[in-house]
Amino acid sequence: MGIGQGIFNPSPKTKEEAVEQLVWANRILAHEAIFDAFGHVSVRNPENNSTFFIARALAPEMVTKGDILELDLEGNVLTRTLALPYQERIIHAAIFRTRPDVHSVVHAHPLPVVTLSISEAPFRIVSHPAAIFYEGVPVFDEYDFISENPSGMLIQTKEDGDRVATKLGRSMAMLMWAHGCNVVGTSIPGAIRAVIALRDNAVIQLAAQQYGQVKSLTYDQARAATGTMRGEPDRAWNAWVARVKRSMPVD
Repeated sequence: MGIGQGIFNPSPKTKEEAVEQLVWANRILAHEAIFDAFGHVSVRNPENNSTFFIARALAPEMVTKGDILELDLEGNVLTRTLALPYQERIIHAAIFRTRPDVHSVVHAHPLPVVTLSISEAPFRIVSHPAAIFYEGVPVFDEYDFISENPSGMLIQTKEDGDRVATKLGRSMAMLMWAHGCNVVGTSIPGAIRAVIALRDNAVIQLAAQQYGQVKSLTYDQARAATGTMRGEPDRAWNAWVARVKRSMPVD
């Protein structure tokens, strides 16, 4: 199998391990309907905290090891290649630069999350897996529409990235108004689990709001609930990889 056997290591020690896990992450997030033809996931280089890995600008389900680039924390491509990077790699660079606790970043556009981002209703924790967001889920709407060279709703400049990282603060996720979300984790599996929880919580909340007032977890309840979710870290990863192997055969 061209992208390896998917051996689980929640905290890769080498860049080779990190890159292999990153390839699986792209396939997993595509299969779990977090990504469509767009979206991207990154991982901090375990051998150098000042760089990170992310795929070249490519549909996530097509990513292989040869598509992975190494970037610095300004978003500059260090890999010698003619391949083009994602424009919004700046999101990943800014978050890695300001959050040393973060080792993986997901930027995605799940439709339920986009729907919630334009709603007047704030994000509410209404499912157990989403208890991890007890620090809150802010909404970013500080796009550049008015400068001399506006970047619009794409995060493409250092200034854009700094605004995103500032809005994220210490949270694990943020909604991007009319666009999508950014979700972080201390590992790739953690970030995947978090973005799936964010999407599923949005689905539940949007459905429940149609029937009246939503009863959500309080800060203290969610924080306590998070402590009961330690579980076996490889259970979800092995399931995700197995699904990818069945549905997305690779060379």
